[in-house]
Amino acid sequence: MSQFQVGDRVRVKDKLGWPGGYKIGGWEGRIVEVKEDPKGYMVMETDKTGYWMAFPEQELEKLES
Repeated sequence: MSQFQVGDRVRVKDKLGWPGGYKIGGWEGRIVEVKEDPKGYMVMETDKTGYWMAFPEQELEKLES
């Protein structure tokens, strides 16, 4: 079972050592879908662009409401 649910506020974790810097590290948004296939992936709608982006749940951190 995922630690995230639809509607949760999240932030993309930074990736240290990413060539050129991880430009989406720190972006915030809300979970719009918890994927079953592939398992462990979350789809978030980003506040910055409004785009829907998929991430493995270990690359996201939950924000306090």
